[in-house]
Amino acid sequence: MKQISNLLNERLTKAISCSTPDRIPIALRIEYAAAVWAKLNFSEFALNPLKSSEALEKAYDDIGGWDAVDASWTLGTRWTKTEVAKVEISGIDFSGELPHRIIEFPVMKSKDYDVILKEGINSLMNRMMRRLGRKFNEDIERSVFNSFAPIYKHWIEDRGVPVLRGGMVRPPFVQFSMWRTWHGIAQDLLSRKEKVKEVSDAVWKDLVKKGENQSRIVGCNCIFIPCGRASATFLSEKLFLEYFFPHLKMIVKELVKDGFTPRLHCDGDWMPFLEYFRELPKKSCIIELGLETNFKKAKEILGGHICLYGNVPTKLLFTESPLKVKEYCKKLIDDVGHDGFILANDDIVPHNARFENVKMIVDTGKKYG
Repeated sequence: MKQISNLLNERLTKAISCSTPDRIPIALRIEYAAAVWAKLNFSEFALNPLKSSEALEKAYDDIGGWDAVDASWTLGTRWTKTEVAKVEISGIDFSGELPHRIIEFPVMKSKDYDVILKEGINSLMNRMMRRLGRKFNEDIERSVFNSFAPIYKHWIEDRGVPVLRGGMVRPPFVQFSMWRTWHGIAQDLLSRKEKVKEVSDAVWKDLVKKGENQSRIVGCNCIFIPCGRASATFLSEKLFLEYFFPHLKMIVKELVKDGFTPRLHCDGDWMPFLEYFRELPKKSCIIELGLETNFKKAKEILGGHICLYGNVPTKLLFTESPLKVKEYCKKLIDDVGHDGFILANDDIVPHNARFENVKMIVDTGKKYG
């Protein structure tokens, strides 16, 4: 199996190690905005990885380039072929301005915790996919990621642009909350909490192995870890410490030990929990915080320990002028400094974002970073 080396450039490597690079690195998570700018319909962008990458590359060149891209070319195919989720794509399943939508659906039953213990996580995924009228096995997943590999190679090797998403590892609580829905996982924490813990203990290493294998196939050492469903927006500190954080800590330590860079995607309010993130491996991770978390205070707590990623508001990109974007970026740089920081948009550049506003993030970062 392909060995993963450090595929991040010196600027990003210094930022992640909480050092001061020559300039603050800039990363943009452009998805459907690139489709609009390239005059590509949403269904093509979602389901054709090559066309999606070409649209992103056009945006990258038109804007003037930045330091790292997200793997937007994988998302629609991953959701529809390898993710246990009810996903609808604009132009195919519905008509409207939204590019896609994910329907909260209890595809996992309460009895399925025992299926995981007896048969393993892949066996349950097979069962759940059949419930959705789809097929899944490890060969299908491997084939999907093999189809992505040439695109990753183009960006990383041909263009010399790092990609900040290879494989993905959802911590067990986050994964179960998606499969069971919020209502289902809330019931489980009341009626079968020991079972939730037991199964979480049993599967976290399997989830790590799956994410690492995905990363090795595509040749990218940055692993995406969605955490938003465990924020203080949803969980008390007691539940956070009991059902989420122990497994997150083990996952991150395992990934770092194996030579990967974890990228924690943290929507919601994380202020009450940020101190705990100092227990994660030092100078080895990226944490992507949403607008509900005070970025300046986050830097005071996590500075020198974890690299912050963010957090230019999505709303600025379609409601305000380029000047407002510039002012926000300059203040953000002033607030968090030049060490351990990646300048980026908050979450996703929306499909209705103004090109000149997105470009202003890059221009401001290059000039003042």
